[in-house]
Amino acid sequence: METKKTENADEELLGELSRTAAMGVEAMELVISKAEDSALRGKLERQEQSYRKLADRARNLMEKKGLRPEPGPALQKAMLWGSVQMSTLTNTSSSHLAELTINGTTMGIVSLTKCMHDLAHADGQARALAEEFLSAQQQTVEELKAFL
Repeated sequence: METKKTENADEELLGELSRTAAMGVEAMELVISKAEDSALRGKLERQEQSYRKLADRARNLMEKKGLRPEPGPALQKAMLWGSVQMSTLTNTSSSHLAELTINGTTMGIVSLTKCMHDLAHADGQARALAEEFLSAQQQTVEELKAFL
């Protein structure tokens, strides 16, 4: 496993965390609007709140370090919107929405885990926040399996 030795390890890790959480908020807003099952909707709303809180904490930590979070690419947001719209055009069942959310959450887990491995020397606060985020996401995946 190769790690990057950059002076900006904290900035890169917190930036990835911030982008992942922001993308999660956007995805949850799209999926929640399609959920009819109140139990699933409640779970998705809690996940959205978790994303928002972690994104805020990442932003606050970046600001304390004198860093500025950068917004995610507009193309990525447009692709997310299009993907959710197409995928739910004919199927908005709880099982399908849970599957979409599990897949998206897993993509975020993979992306952040790779970033953490690449930036193994990032400071303790950034790593702790990223690990907390990963733990919450893994728990969400487990909870959403009940809706499959």
